[in-house]
Amino acid sequence: MRKVSVPVDMASEQKVILGVLSMRQLIYIVVGGALIYAYVPFLFNLMAGLPMTVQIIICAVSALPVVVIVIPLGFIKKKNYHMFLDYYLFIKFRAKTQHGKWRKGSRQKKWMEEL
Repeated sequence: MRKVSVPVDMASEQKVILGVLSMRQLIYIVVGGALIYAYVPFLFNLMAGLPMTVQIIICAVSALPVVVIVIPLGFIKKKNYHMFLDYYLFIKFRAKTQHGKWRKGSRQKKWMEEL
């Protein structure tokens, strides 16, 4: 059987938005931006009596937690596992709920038959 090397990395995500962003990354940016857009104007209007620079600084600091969550989940890749951080965490959290008795071979052991 002949083996042919493929010149394109078939395992990575396709960058569909101008060759820079994948759809998954775009969804993270849109959801993070929508969250920030939802609460920052409310917070800005809430502090109407303060000077403008203080309002802007407080709004920027309040938007920081969303940015700190969205950027790592969407853009940081775990090199050892060849997957992005969101999928890696999804697998780790899902693995804690999987329990079972694993055995080798096709025959059951005596202690398993007694149960």
